[in-house]
This record gives sequence, structure tokens and C-alpha cells, in this order.
Amino acid sequence: MQNSVVNASERRVGRISIARIKRELHDVSYLSDDLVFTAINASINPTERSPKTIEGFGALIMLAGEATISVNMKSYTVKPNTLVFFNPGSVIRSERVSANAAGYFLTYSKSFINDIQVGLSSSLPIYMQFRLSPLLNVSQEEISEILQVFRLMKQQLRGDKQLYRNEIVRSLFATAFYIIAEINNKQKEQQVKKGRSSVIFDDFMRLLEQHCRHERNVGFYAEQLDLTPKYFSTAIRDVSGKTAARWIDEAVILEAKTLLKYSDKSIYEIARELNFSTQSFFGKYFKQHTGESPSRYKRK
Repeated sequence: MQNSVVNASERRVGRISIARIKRELHDVSYLSDDLVFTAINASINPTERSPKTIEGFGALIMLAGEATISVNMKSYTVKPNTLVFFNPGSVIRSERVSANAAGYFLTYSKSFINDIQVGLSSSLPIYMQFRLSPLLNVSQEEISEILQVFRLMKQQLRGDKQLYRNEIVRSLFATAFYIIAEINNKQKEQQVKKGRSSVIFDDFMRLLEQHCRHERNVGFYAEQLDLTPKYFSTAIRDVSGKTAARWIDEAVILEAKTLLKYSDKSIYEIARELNFSTQSFFGKYFKQHTGESPSRYKRK
């Protein structure tokens, strides 16, 4: 049993930027400071000595050996054919790593993932996977499929293509994302039993994708599912840890960001499309949830 007295240096949590990972690790392929892809093993382990938090999102693919990893104070045993996901700010530490441990580590910034246009129905279940459990076990065939895409990504990152390299890498990343989303969905469908609250949450996600552009009222979604708003809200919070209202707000903001960044519509037209009574109300809503105005976000 480990000594319960942990010295001060072990308690300190270091912060690792994507730029630092790119600079200090070996066998690194990267796209600016937005995407870094690297091989890791027992000797190349950035969280070996003390807990670390990484600025961006991260994904670890375990190919050989075994490790015990602590994520936000909870320990997980990671074996081959396991994916481990990290959200920005997650506190990570390698508690035990076998001598033959090997895998790939991918880390990417928030701005990079914002540029990858994936559907709400695909991204939200994956987000829930990150939140509820950072591990996803996959088959040998599935891991081979994912690795094929990652190796292509690595080849493009190290190649001499200049004009469309960013677009190719982003497309490959989106491909890997959808493969993982498909695996996650397949595993959910194979569950023999599903709690009532989980069913309500899944139905809510489907409704949210269909109606978030014009419906922001919790009561609307509860009515569509023939539930009282109180029961509906409780079920959503129990499953996801977030209120239905917050899910609605996040979906609306995602749609707003997509329209602002990728469409030629004016802010007034976007406000109308998202069913805001005035452009001013849309601007206040957007700034409340993002910290910046729609016009400033559109200019970025």
C-alpha cells in the first residue's frame, strides 16, 4: 500500500502546453501548436513523476503493455486496444507503467476541434463518453482501422504538401472521430438494459439536433417526450450531470458559431435563423455564453 503521506512536490500539478509537447517529446508530428501526434512508451512518459494537466484535448491509444493512469483522482487500468480520452484541464498521472508499454498520444487544441465540423448527434455522445468514463475498449479490427487513419495523418504532417495539407489533416481527423463515434454508438446499442433516464437523454439529443435552431425552451422538449418539465429535467441532470437548459444553450451556441464562422450570413440573419427576437438579444445571449460578441467571433 502506498504511503498516505504525499510530499509537497508530488501534490503540485504541472501544466503542459501543446507547444511544449511538440518541443520536448521525440518522434513528433504536428500541425502548428494545434495538433501534435507522437509515439510514447515507458521511458517517454510526460506524467511519470507528478500529476499534469494538458491545455488541449488528448487521446491515448494503448498498443502494448499495461498502465494504471489516474484521471481526475480516479485510477484506470489501461490495456492494449484501449482508447483513453482527456478533456482540457484533466489532471493526469501515470501511476504504474509496464516496461513494454507502448502507444500513440494525440493532443489537439480547442480551436482545432472547433474547425472540425461534426454533427451534434455525433459529438455529444462522444462528449458524454469523455465525461462519464475516459476509457473506450475496442476490438483489434477497430484499433487497426483507427491506426490506418492516424498513420495517414502522420504521413501528411511530415510530407511536403503545402497548399491543402491543413484541409487533408482535418479531414483525416474528422474521419477518425466518426469511426470512434460509430464504435461508441455500437457499444451503446449492444447494452442489454438501458435505464429510463438514459433513453430520455438519447431521445433529447435527437430532438435537440432537429430543433435547437428554433426552440430554446425546456418545456418544448419535455412536451415532445410526453414528460413533465420537472421529471424531464431531473432525468437529464441525473444522466449527464448538466441541466437540460445548459445542453440547449450549448447546442444553440455551437450552431451560432458554425453560422458565424462558415456562412456568409449577416449577424442579423443569423439571429433570425436561430429564432432570436432581435439582433441585440442574440448578441447578449452569445456574449453571456462565450465571453465575446458575435461580431468579434466572426472576425477571428
